[in-house]
Amino acid sequence: MNAIQNIANKELYLAVKTKRFIILLSVYLIFLALSVYFTRFDVTAEGSYGYIVHRSIMGASGVVYETPISSIFMNNSMLWMFFGALLGILLGADSINREIQEGTIKVLLGHPVYRDEVINGKFLGNALALLIVVFIGFIFTIATALIFGIPMEGLSLVRLFILSIFIFIYTLVFLSLGTMISTLIRSPETSILVSIGLVIFFIIVYPILAGSLATSIVGEPPECHTITVVRQVETNGQVIESVGPSHDNCAEIYREWKEEVSVWERRINILNPAMHFAQLMIYTFAGEEGYNDYLPLSDSLGYAINNLAALLIELLFPFSIAYVRFLTRDLR
Repeated sequence: MNAIQNIANKELYLAVKTKRFIILLSVYLIFLALSVYFTRFDVTAEGSYGYIVHRSIMGASGVVYETPISSIFMNNSMLWMFFGALLGILLGADSINREIQEGTIKVLLGHPVYRDEVINGKFLGNALALLIVVFIGFIFTIATALIFGIPMEGLSLVRLFILSIFIFIYTLVFLSLGTMISTLIRSPETSILVSIGLVIFFIIVYPILAGSLATSIVGEPPECHTITVVRQVETNGQVIESVGPSHDNCAEIYREWKEEVSVWERRINILNPAMHFAQLMIYTFAGEEGYNDYLPLSDSLGYAINNLAALLIELLFPFSIAYVRFLTRDLR
């Protein structure tokens, strides 16, 4: 355990002092500050908050209770998904192969440590670096909101804390992917490029392909024909029947078609960690229709179990490949 702890401490020290870590963290905080700043203007607008709205992100969907805190994250959900994925995968992308290329892995293994302690220590060190980023983001959000005069009630803070835990798990998924790439590709530069391409694929390309494929499976929007309806109309105090054309059925037909497309889009996105994270964001700020308030935490977190389990599987699977690959790899 001491060997893993020592390697983790060294990896954490190396991670936080790299330029790319500092640049990504700085950009993340700048965008976070801008999001909070622009939310400030919505707070003063009458009717901007305190209502339920339906959200659909990358195949994930649900109703959200609009508050200043939920708006900061839901209105910029793509941004958080992109930066979280990029930060996680870049930390792991060259964590193994750079040590092999520079020959320092032989020096490390020359000490009384096992290979499994090396990879576990490196993953733990980078995970701690991600935890620091998420913690800084949590504190920074609260501080900037207070500075800009945005009201923050206790329940929103609790849900922000829960969302921070989900963000941490989401970044760990991409750290695991980055570590796997680092064990499969010998060149650190190539593995970094592949990692960036993988983030672009999951955040931008995959959702577009899923939407197009879902539409192809379900088919084009149904044609809506005018129907004849009989209405009762009150004229001069008398109720009479009026016969005329109507398109009222079109909305219902289109809604059913849209729901079927969403179901297929969600099925196709089942392997995309960004979709599960988007659904967890929606559940974190889930609203209760009819009450114009948050859905109780016990209910909303109960719905989140399946997506959380999927993220944990997507975390463990790449790491298990990296683990086996590193233990059996020729390190010369």
